[in-house]
Amino acid sequence: MRIKTARSGRGFTLIEVLVAMAIFGVVALTLLTQTREQTRQAASLEDRLLAHWVATNTMADLQSAGQLPELGKIETNTVMAGRDWLIIMTAATTPSPDVRSMEVQVSSYDPVTGDNGSPLVNVVGFIGQFNNG
Repeated sequence: MRIKTARSGRGFTLIEVLVAMAIFGVVALTLLTQTREQTRQAASLEDRLLAHWVATNTMADLQSAGQLPELGKIETNTVMAGRDWLIIMTAATTPSPDVRSMEVQVSSYDPVTGDNGSPLVNVVGFIGQFNNG
């Protein structure tokens, strides 16, 4: 006479566990890749936003100075939000002698090595000098 033993608590087989671990691994790798990409994009967006603020502040300073900037290119640097920025300002003539076209280009800057990154922002505006008479 054979006695049958009941397997009431049947578990997963080794193959089932390996397949589940493979699926989990693929999903985890996909989520990690997406998270890394979103972090990179957020950092890039922050860089461009700060560079835009630097450019618009520079343009506002030039417009409020009350005088026409010299023609040509001027390079300077500044610090905003704890970062160094290279500012390249280019003044050009316009049909009116009392107005100059101004381009402000901003890129990241490393003061130790003197290296600057690729331009992040270009802002173009006009600077005028008007007589009150």
